[in-house]
Order: sequence, then C-alpha cells, then structure tokens
Amino acid sequence: MAGLISQDTIERVRQTADIVSVINNYTNLTQRGSQYWGCCPFHNEKTPSFAVDPVRRFYHCFGCGVGGDVIKFTMEMEKLSYPDAIKELAQKNGVEITYEGGGYVPEKKDQDLDTIREVYDRIASTFHFFLTQTEQGKAALEYIKGRGLTDETLAKFMLGYAPADRFWLKKFLKEKNYSDEFLAKTGLFSKKYADLCIFAGRLIFPIFDRKGQAVAFGGRILGDGEPKYLNSPELAHYHKRETLYAFNFAKNSIHQKKTAILCEGYMDVIAYHQCGIDIAVAPLGTSLTEQQLKILQGFCDTILLSFDSDGAGQNATKRAILMCRKFNLTTKVIRLEGGKDPAEIMIKFGAEILTKQVQNAILDSDYLLSKIKAQYPSESPEDKTKAALAFFPYVDSLQSDIQKESSLDQLAGAFNLKPEAVRKDFINRSQARSRLDTRSNQPEGQTNQQIKLNAELRAVLAVLSNPEEYVKMRAELTSDDFEDSLAKELFIKMEERYKKGNLTFMSVIDQCDENVQRFVTEVTGSEEFSKKESQSESDWTEIIDRVVLDSIKLIKRNALERQRKKLNDRLRDFTPKTRDDENYLKALISEISQLDIKIQRQKQ
Repeated sequence: MAGLISQDTIERVRQTADIVSVINNYTNLTQRGSQYWGCCPFHNEKTPSFAVDPVRRFYHCFGCGVGGDVIKFTMEMEKLSYPDAIKELAQKNGVEITYEGGGYVPEKKDQDLDTIREVYDRIASTFHFFLTQTEQGKAALEYIKGRGLTDETLAKFMLGYAPADRFWLKKFLKEKNYSDEFLAKTGLFSKKYADLCIFAGRLIFPIFDRKGQAVAFGGRILGDGEPKYLNSPELAHYHKRETLYAFNFAKNSIHQKKTAILCEGYMDVIAYHQCGIDIAVAPLGTSLTEQQLKILQGFCDTILLSFDSDGAGQNATKRAILMCRKFNLTTKVIRLEGGKDPAEIMIKFGAEILTKQVQNAILDSDYLLSKIKAQYPSESPEDKTKAALAFFPYVDSLQSDIQKESSLDQLAGAFNLKPEAVRKDFINRSQARSRLDTRSNQPEGQTNQQIKLNAELRAVLAVLSNPEEYVKMRAELTSDDFEDSLAKELFIKMEERYKKGNLTFMSVIDQCDENVQRFVTEVTGSEEFSKKESQSESDWTEIIDRVVLDSIKLIKRNALERQRKKLNDRLRDFTPKTRDDENYLKALISEISQLDIKIQRQKQ
C-alpha cells in the first residue's frame, strides 16, 4: 500500500511546475501587466475573464468563480485524483516523489508496468524509423501516403512499420537486456511461440494513453490476409474499454469546444485531425463502452457520431445514440457524403468539405426518424405502429421528461399521428407491440415479437456485450449445446469472428438480419446489460463474470439433460435379443450414469 506523498514533494511541485505554461496548453494566455489572461477553459466565454498570477502561482476566473493552484487545475482538466495530479506534474518537471516516513517503495509490479510503458515508447519510435527511413518500410509508407497522410501527420501519430521478420523484435529487446520473463508480460509476443512478434509485417498505429505515452499497438496487414487489423491484448497497463484512440491529441480541444467526434477507426480519426478537426477519437477494437463515454462526459456535453454508411456502421450509430443519451450527452450524426469514410472525403474534396459535413451534423432524433421512415414508408396503421415502436427505445434513453415529451411530439409530427395516441402507446408499448399482426408485412426470419429472451439468449447476449468473455464460453460450450436457434446462430457467428481475430459486438450483429439486429441492440441497450453509475468497474466485471459462468453451467446442464433424455428414451424402447444387444444395453446404462454425474457437477 502506498504511503502519503510528503508535503515537501507537494510544495516542490507547486514551485517547479510553471502554472502559466501548464494552463497555456488548454487556453491561450496573453500577458497584461503582471498577470496572464485568457478565456476560461471551464466555461464558454468570448471575453477573457480568466486570470493567472505567475508570482502567487494561482488562477481565478472572474466569470464562473473557479480558482486554485497548478495541482487543482491539473486535477480538473485531466480528471485525475489529487495524488495522480501530483505524480503527473512531478514526472513532467523532474521532481522526485518522497513519502511521509520515507519508507514507501513502489511494488515490483508497478515498476514492471513503468518499464513496459518505456518499452512501448521505445518500440514506437523504432517502428516509426522503419516506416520512414528504411527500405523495409517502403511499401507501407507508399500505402499510407496513398491514403492522403502527410509527413507531419505520420510524425504526430508516430505511425510505423513492424519488420516482417517475426523474430527480430525479441532479438532486439534481448540485446537491450530485457528478460524473457519480463517480455512475456508485454503483450508483444505470441503466447504459444514466445519468440514471435504478433505485429510482424504490419503498418503500426501506436495507441497512446491520455498523457501521450505509447501503451499498445494496432497493426494493419498490408495486402490480403486475416485479420485485417490486429490489436494489443488486454494488459495490466492497457484496458481497451477504458481507452480512446487519439484522446491525448484531442482532449484539450474537446474540453474547449465541449464537443467530441466518435469514429470507427484509426484512419477516420487521423483524417479528421489532418483536416484541422482535432476533436476526433475512436474506441479500440471493441464497440463503444460506458467507460469511454464516462471519459468524454468529463470533457464535453455533445457527441458527434461519424460511423461508416454500411450496415455495421448504421447499427453502431443507433447503439451509440442510445448509450450517449443515457449519459445525458447531446448527440448528433455526421452524414458523410461523397465517400465511405473521412479519409476518402479528405482525398476527394479536401478539408473544407469535410469540415462543412461536420458543421451540418443533424440531431440524433432527426437521423433516427429518417431511417425509420425509410424502413416503414407505408401509411398503414401497422407500419405506423412499428415505426413508433422502433423509435421508443430512443425516447427511453432520454434523461428528462421534457426531452421525452418533445421527442414523442416529433414522432407524432413525422408520421401524422395524434400526440395523445403516441403517448398512450409509449406508456403501454408492450400492449401496442402485442396488437401487431406479426405475420403480416414481415420479412422472413424471426421478428422482435417472436424472439423470446430465454436463459440461453441472455447468456449469449451478455457475452456479445462483453466480447472478452467469449473465451470462457467457447472453452466450455459448443454450438451443439444450444437449444435456442438464435442463441446457437449468434454463438456460431461469434466463433467465426473470434477465429478471424476481430470479435466485436458490431462484427457479429452485422451478419444478422435486420429483425435480429433490432432485437439484439434493443435488449443489450437495456438496464439489465448496462453498468449502473453506482457500480464500480470491478463490481461490474465481477457481475458479468458470474453471469457468464452461471449461464455456461446452466446451458451445459440443459444440454446434458437433453442428451440423458434421449438416451433414456432409447433405453425404454430397447429390448435386448442377443449378447451384443446386452453389451450395448450395459454401455447405454453406463453412459446415462456418467451423464448423471456430470449433471450433478453442473448443479454444484
């Protein structure tokens, strides 16, 4: 357990950290007499009322009243605890941290994590050198420049190339005196073949923490092959669900503009930044998570969604809208026109057009209603009811009664419905759903009304919402263990994506028909599958682990019981006539006994 940071350290941090330089990273300061003035980074204003006194080392806003020293400013801007703010400032300013009593020594695991971060920083620079300065990286450099990226952008994002020789990195790091035991913890090498680098022969995108230190890599294959993108695994110092790509570059602008753009991948983010739109970030190898939204919620109040226009992108947009609204974030959708992604639009039309498309982002309610109207174009009562039911999950996600009322009025206006009828069906939507004739005007396959949320589906959807849990499920179950057809279908799709190295929520449901997509996004967006604000991350992880493990046992037990029933039916109808028949009968009874034992184990 760490001791208390000494008062001497705290005072040296206050005296050493240049408060003007620190604050100038977040808002432009201009000297007037003995003080520096700028627009307050804590609230929107056009006339500067934020003063920094370099002599007395404090700041004060005469508009909103905030004030404090350099430690408090760092805490507020970076959303850090008091000790973490001191540590960050101490590290940047070369102040040695001492503790009360002088007896605290960092644990070895903490020292290892610091060393791993240093390794990633070192390798990121090395990979960047290979990309920009060597013959080995020439093909990767030509590819990425063909995507419109400049030398300045390559340097800013430290893009690199990992040599095709899969043994090279291990030899390189061993020469730097890193041990095999330590390197096995870095996530850089195959677990099965410890000398092989997992990123060999790929274009490298370093992933930085919020302080700008490389902590992981994303690697894109050049040419054909699977998986197209390969990401660092979960590590002690790197958690995908809690990290946003390029947040270190975007956080100051996001805080100043109170707005962030959420994209699908690395290239989308980089294209926005190259065009001067420096508020773009992206989730990492997973669908958008609550942890990532909590990070953004501390810096902004508006989210712009910029996902691809294909089926997967549109489903990701719908899911993100519901999540953002649950965090009370104003949400808009950028309609990318003239290209499939920001990088293509940047190349074809330039930064000006991309900027206009960002400025013309539409409210999420307008976006959803336009999609629903295209899906249910007829004026029939059935289609109007279906349209309303498709819009109701969005209304549910809104955090104020005024927002809900306004959205229901908007729905009524869009489909020429009476507001009173819309409100009544919203309140009694389960009854409205049951009144639909589910057999008429429906595409083939299961509809939301026909899909029943049973135990098997619950288990699969819990894993689909938390794909990292799939390893546990596939270790215990096969597709034959599922009785529910949709649960089996989703399990098979997860297995396919897992084997290809890109198992994510959207990669799975993108392969499903529209009715299943709607059902899955609606259910996984419900409270049952969402972490409550009062729950800590560890508590939520523990709950998910328990749900998944309990569900696996239940599914396994049910599968065994079905198998036992089948054997019992065979036993009941079997009459031995020969010695071979008697031997078969004994084997059948023995197999049933073994199943009984397995079933009892699953009940424990």
